[in-house]
Amino acid sequence: MTTAALLALFAGVLAWPVPRLLAAARWPHRYPRAAILLWQAIGLAGGVSALLAAVAFTVSPLATSTPSAIIDHLTNVAAGEPLAGLRWINLVGLALATALAGRLFGVLGASTAATLRERHRHRHLVDLAGRRHRRHDTHDPTGHLLSPAGGLPAAEPFSPTGHHDHLVPGDRLPPEQPVSGLTYPSPATSGHPTTGGADSGENDGSIPDESVTIRAVASCCLCEHRDRAGIRLRILDHPIAVAYCVPGVRHARVVVSRGLLNTLAADELDAVLAHEAAHVAGRHDLVIQPFVAWERTFPFLGPAREATAAVSLLVEMLADDAAGRQTSRPALARALARIGVTRAPVPAGALSILGANGALADAAGVRTAGAGGTAATHGHGREGGHEGPVGVGPSRGITNPVISRIARLLDPPAVHWWQALVAYLGAAAVLVTPPLIILIG
Repeated sequence: MTTAALLALFAGVLAWPVPRLLAAARWPHRYPRAAILLWQAIGLAGGVSALLAAVAFTVSPLATSTPSAIIDHLTNVAAGEPLAGLRWINLVGLALATALAGRLFGVLGASTAATLRERHRHRHLVDLAGRRHRRHDTHDPTGHLLSPAGGLPAAEPFSPTGHHDHLVPGDRLPPEQPVSGLTYPSPATSGHPTTGGADSGENDGSIPDESVTIRAVASCCLCEHRDRAGIRLRILDHPIAVAYCVPGVRHARVVVSRGLLNTLAADELDAVLAHEAAHVAGRHDLVIQPFVAWERTFPFLGPAREATAAVSLLVEMLADDAAGRQTSRPALARALARIGVTRAPVPAGALSILGANGALADAAGVRTAGAGGTAATHGHGREGGHEGPVGVGPSRGITNPVISRIARLLDPPAVHWWQALVAYLGAAAVLVTPPLIILIG
């Protein structure tokens, strides 16, 4: 009985005060990977402790030691007498353990299956409505690759055959297929390909110079990320700046909009693509999914919602760090500042550049205090106008998650290895506590 009480107490502590304290803490923003592991340990240990508490209460009349009582009960089950030695009050514990396990695993399985179905459906939708990035023949002064007609990076409709007519460094356009409306300067000139007019060099404009072709192709960050990360890139013809990934084992998609390509500079677009590629490579959706199931299992628990919001923010910070190492932290911060006011909806199961729920920032919802420079939020967050994730802790006085990420990118916090080690050791201690209580009891 004492063992069951200790396990129930430990499960209650992990279900309420600990998540609230951890969600409000600032230190997890310094070590998102260690903090995510600690969150996972808390969630797993809390569920295991609740189940073991019900089991220990059920078998408590069979022996004074909980391990011996569990062995005796398994022996009775094997002998065909599962209720031998149990009183009616203990059967309540057995029913509670069965119901709790069914609820936990049932909601996890149902939510995971629903998410997988939604991702499968959305991948087909973006394949039909989106366009693949295709060859580019020039670029504008900002660094974006342009189509032959000028404007946005060239794209082609989705083709079931997967055919691409990309130029590669060293390729030339055949003479019988000139690029209409484009002329190419001679290697002696410093300009990029321009539209209209006659070429001042010997090149008549029908065949691009090889160095120009290499220069045009090599600088396309869309191609670089698609080829390096092995992802399928889709471009949606939509004016709002949107960037998100649809995770998957072999069929991940990274989706960007025309509005995003129009809004961001080349280095900012490069950072955004690196951020989404980090989500795909790290399978961050698998990190968030158990907490979503936890929230759906206990919708009446505020800490469950706070845990989901906090882990979602830490996952975004983890992707920010990966993108910052690969590209530029200031460029990613500028991109977040540019597109963080859109509140563009994100499909279920997708991971947006702005966060898992895609609506973590609003220009009208961020106000800055005068001399103190303290930012706060007002009326932003989840669907239906409800208050945003309360689990997002402040960072240097900032409570808006997107602004918190921008501040972290521009002013990286000091990181000490021993502090991360403490978080890892704390996660290990949380995980081993339920088995120790069982063994000691």
